[in-house]
Amino acid sequence: MKMVFLDVDDTLYRKGTGPFPLVNKKIDNYVMSWCRVDLERARRLREEYIHTYGSTLGGLMKHHGVDPEEYLKDVHDVPVEDLLGPDEKLRDTLMKISYELIVFSNGSAEYVNRVLAALGISDLFSDRFTIEYMDFIPKPMPYPYLKIMELYGMTPDRCVVVDDRLPNVHTAIDMGMEAVLVGKGPAVPRASGINDIYEISRVLS
Repeated sequence: MKMVFLDVDDTLYRKGTGPFPLVNKKIDNYVMSWCRVDLERARRLREEYIHTYGSTLGGLMKHHGVDPEEYLKDVHDVPVEDLLGPDEKLRDTLMKISYELIVFSNGSAEYVNRVLAALGISDLFSDRFTIEYMDFIPKPMPYPYLKIMELYGMTPDRCVVVDDRLPNVHTAIDMGMEAVLVGKGPAVPRASGINDIYEISRVLS
């Protein structure tokens, strides 16, 4: 039996309609405040850290001594419940998937749980594998993919990664996993593509 590892932000809801843009803005503000730089410099730092470490947090931990727990609490302090509500169509869609569903997100556990609760789908996931359980080493770095497979005793051919970000999908493919890219865009070799999460049962039937 396969396991499906699902991303959360911009995957379980349409890109730009949920809380992630606010999280992204809070990350900008955090970098500006902690590193004492302006917005332009903060965004350059973020690009550098994401390229090198996979996330802004990785660079802030490495070069600026940032406490990851405090950082995650700060940047995820956004009004999730004001932006997302119960999605019966999403619930029906996920219930049609016959495989076990696991959250696979670079977000914090507390934030992910709030998003799932707001969407009304918390009970459909058997577990959450969030940034804390990745030892703060995020997708698309190979480490969390290896760790999640080890945790659940899975081989790559039995894993399906569903994500909206190309780098995350490419890592899954490179490791021998099945991959589904969510969102409109060019086709990706060896990955299934869907316009939105509501089409997921078409490729996971």
